[in-house]
Amino acid sequence: MLIVTDTAVDLPAGLARSPSVRIVSGEVRHGDRPLVSSNEELWDQIRRREPLSTAPPTVEALADAYRQREMVCAIHVSGELSATMSRAREAANRIGPSLTIVDSRSFSVGAGLVVTAVHRSIDVSIPEAAAFDLASSLPGRLHTFALVEDAKSLKRSGRTGLLPEVHLHNRPVLLGIRGRALYLEQPKDRSAGLASLADHARSSAQPGLGAWALGHGNATDRDAVVQLLAQAFGRAPSFVTSLGPAVGTHVGPNAIVVGVISGHVDL
Repeated sequence: MLIVTDTAVDLPAGLARSPSVRIVSGEVRHGDRPLVSSNEELWDQIRRREPLSTAPPTVEALADAYRQREMVCAIHVSGELSATMSRAREAANRIGPSLTIVDSRSFSVGAGLVVTAVHRSIDVSIPEAAAFDLASSLPGRLHTFALVEDAKSLKRSGRTGLLPEVHLHNRPVLLGIRGRALYLEQPKDRSAGLASLADHARSSAQPGLGAWALGHGNATDRDAVVQLLAQAFGRAPSFVTSLGPAVGTHVGPNAIVVGVISGHVDL
């Protein structure tokens, strides 16, 4: 079985290189030109507030990824956050019944946890039907939170619809993602925001946290943040990764994205 996903889903580096995973890229543009740069150069451009924009994968690129001899499980960014899901369904119509599409109802490392769990199930050779069932069930147990360092990052990326206009001053913003992005609060500083993120994540993971992962926007304090949240959650993260351009362009430098899955999950 092949897992197909997209670049708005952030994965651990090893998993992104797995032969069982195929990632379909959208496009990041610098002004009117496609952006071609390293991760370090990307974050330099984001910090300089250069005009960057993103586009989801094309129908053609998705259909090409789905067109395999083996069964395909496609796990994508939430359909309420991106046009990727609608394009995925259009692509699926060209392929036929050898394909299952799952809306993760999340993005970044939240959706990455779903991909990781399904990949783990392939590694231990569970039946394909059970792997598809797992992929379909996990979004209901998944909660994702994003601490955006500066609300103006959302404004620059065209995502001001996520926030009431009154909240667009220079302070962190905490968002919850359950299908769509929900404004939760605007803490006074980063320390308060991380504490609040941990509280929301613990509350959402009842009756118990099964796994969590962290993505960061090239954050210089990432090790301290991992340590803080590991203490709060009582366990180490399943993985930590730098946010890719599809997400980092919108949430900005120093952003923290945390995905949590409630209940038992094998990772």
